[in-house]
Amino acid sequence: MEAVRTGMLPLMWVCLVIIGGVSLFGINFQVPFAKVSHFGAFVAASSAGVLAIVNGTGRAVVGWASDKLGRRQTLTLVLVIAAVAQFGVLYAGNTHNLVLFMVFAFLTGFGGGAFYPLFAALVPDYFGENNNASNYGLVYSAKLVGGVGGGGLAAGVISVWGYTGAYVLAGCIALLSAVLTLFLRQPGRKPAQLAEPELEARPSAAADG
Repeated sequence: MEAVRTGMLPLMWVCLVIIGGVSLFGINFQVPFAKVSHFGAFVAASSAGVLAIVNGTGRAVVGWASDKLGRRQTLTLVLVIAAVAQFGVLYAGNTHNLVLFMVFAFLTGFGGGAFYPLFAALVPDYFGENNNASNYGLVYSAKLVGGVGGGGLAAGVISVWGYTGAYVLAGCIALLSAVLTLFLRQPGRKPAQLAEPELEARPSAAADG
């Protein structure tokens, strides 16, 4: 409950609801959209395979990236990639550009899975190891809500607005999720402290003398 009261854990939950729904939207509807775009069954299946493979391997890559760039910064970058991928898949499908479609299928897979380990790492970073399973369990519960949006609700949007409207909406809300991550802050620490954590641990010049 202390983690909830900071406001940061609920913000993580909202971000994961949004991007989790976008990720599942891509998994559920990329193949049908490929077929509607007249790419053929083989290309549709291949794009699904690329999405699935990169979805898994991308999770390992972001661990290395987050050590170099920072967890929150890497999370924001991944969500921006996920958003761009939605617009890219739509453009490639509507223009019947096979090469671009496969490229953005790759980016969809990467952006649609890489955020999970970043959220898992941010929770203990922000709230400590005590009760970490409970804290992350609360954040991860967002996947259930996001699944409703990426499945049934997305199907309803497609039936009303078509794939163009659905992909534009998915890209926009993925961008919203990226923007929301900019407000994530480790509770109890000021922005200046977050920007230069290594300076706090470094002995002063006077102490060295």
